[in-house]
Amino acid sequence: MIESPPLSIYLDVSSFTLVFVSCSVVAIASQMSGSTKGFVVLRDIGVPVALIGALAGAFGMALNLSDPSLIYQSTSLLLVTALYGGIVSGLGIFIGGQEPSIDSKPDSPIPIYLATGVTFFMCFWGMKISAGLELFFAPVLLSIYGIVVVLAFVRRKKSVLGVLADAALFGSLLCVIIGLIARFSDYVQAGLQISMGGLVLGLLTYLFSVCISYGVGSQGEIDAQRQNWHWLELTGFLLFMYFAPETLREVLLALDA
Repeated sequence: MIESPPLSIYLDVSSFTLVFVSCSVVAIASQMSGSTKGFVVLRDIGVPVALIGALAGAFGMALNLSDPSLIYQSTSLLLVTALYGGIVSGLGIFIGGQEPSIDSKPDSPIPIYLATGVTFFMCFWGMKISAGLELFFAPVLLSIYGIVVVLAFVRRKKSVLGVLADAALFGSLLCVIIGLIARFSDYVQAGLQISMGGLVLGLLTYLFSVCISYGVGSQGEIDAQRQNWHWLELTGFLLFMYFAPETLREVLLALDA
């Protein structure tokens, strides 16, 4: 007989608070300010907020986990965070619809900016307790993003926020590849910092672009639904490379032994 798992394995107060509260404050502020509808905001930012929490947790776990037997439990926790983001974005899609956002200036952007500040405070809180903020803002990561942003703005054809959102995704892709090269060259901790830390930094930049776009009325410049799929694909690839089952190399080494 198959044992049914308890519902408690899908519950985590910290993850719930990070995802639901931080997304809700931006959605409410945008709705009340006359900008983008609240459920459309949930559709757009649920995934990036959850991925920030999940990746920050994965980064801290990979650096500090001393007991290998706890790795599945820790991985389950980061997936719970991602699940919450999927629920938030799913509600936004089903209720807010899938139509692209259109430019709509709010009556006053101040509530949106304040709500964005709350959301970033909560994200920074999650990053700090997971691995420490300094690891996410290392000079190597800031240098990569600095170069990408400068190049992106050389011949920009979108608004500033639209270009920044695209640059965040491309910079994250570079960080993931550069970090994985370092990791497979036996510089494990440096690789973790560049790939996971860089991806979190890119998601923060992207989240900033989306949230501020609600305040300035340039929502139409960012295709959040398409971007969210790219962020999910990149995150899935990264997590697979670090937490996947044994590789062909390990199988061959076991045969040789």
